[in-house]
Amino acid sequence: MLAWLWTRLSEGGARVAISGRALSRFPANDIERLLRAQVLIEEQKADTWSVCAQCDCGLDARPVEQSDDAFRACCPHDQSEDVILQKDDLRRFSVDVDRLVARIAASGNLGGAVARVADDVWLLGETPSGHAVILSIDADNLVTPGAVMAIRAAVGPKPIMAIVHDLSATIAVRLREVGVEPHKIAAVFKARSDGTERLVLDPPSSAPRLVMTLSAQSVTLDGRRLDLPTQMFALFRLLIEQSVKRDPVLKNQEIETQTGRPPNQIVRDLRNALVSSGLSEAQVKSLVATVRARGYRLGLDRAEVVIEP
Repeated sequence: MLAWLWTRLSEGGARVAISGRALSRFPANDIERLLRAQVLIEEQKADTWSVCAQCDCGLDARPVEQSDDAFRACCPHDQSEDVILQKDDLRRFSVDVDRLVARIAASGNLGGAVARVADDVWLLGETPSGHAVILSIDADNLVTPGAVMAIRAAVGPKPIMAIVHDLSATIAVRLREVGVEPHKIAAVFKARSDGTERLVLDPPSSAPRLVMTLSAQSVTLDGRRLDLPTQMFALFRLLIEQSVKRDPVLKNQEIETQTGRPPNQIVRDLRNALVSSGLSEAQVKSLVATVRARGYRLGLDRAEVVIEP
């Protein structure tokens, strides 16, 4: 859904209006989550509808009439051209661009802070391999005078990846000439096993991302050793071991049974310990993900996790 929203913004501009009918392709929980996060903002319902194709009525739009729970977009010339509407057809949503950008960055476990570096161009953060990641509404924004200079000033000498909605061969060549590797957003968003989307930018590796060695009581993530206190390691171990099971969610009751502490308190302490180990708050929030009303899950696919004796 994040990539789809970005595509709509790229095609229609930051003030694009999105209908409830267009959003109906996505799970209601996903829409509600973005509404709560104010990524999606519900606007006043539409009270008009587009005119018929090839219409000569002279109207800019046709009125919508309501009868009980039914809605009808009325054609003044031909009743057979009336359109029966559902409630979702009249709902309208706008998108908070900066919040959407932050959500896209968080989905990729990127290090560093999100920042706007030029008009409609954002720095999302840095991949584990050290690439700075740039997101732009339009690929043309990246080749305007001064754009690459502004990006370089923000990221320094790091290699740069740029994400855009659409990309012509000409723009791709120009970007590579100045040291920017472009990617279409549809190519770098992947669906996870739980149905959520994840931004995947680093080349796939045969090595797992997270390795837990039980005998050494150690965990490494993307080659970085995470030094955790004994109680925090025990909870993290529960999350990791649950992540490779059929249901990857570690339930609240199990956490309290195993640790003797309220789940929200001990998970808060685990997240703080992971930040102290060198991870960013965004990485930690994604790594130890909340599953509302159920518990917590490790924010990695089971193929990315190895448990060694």
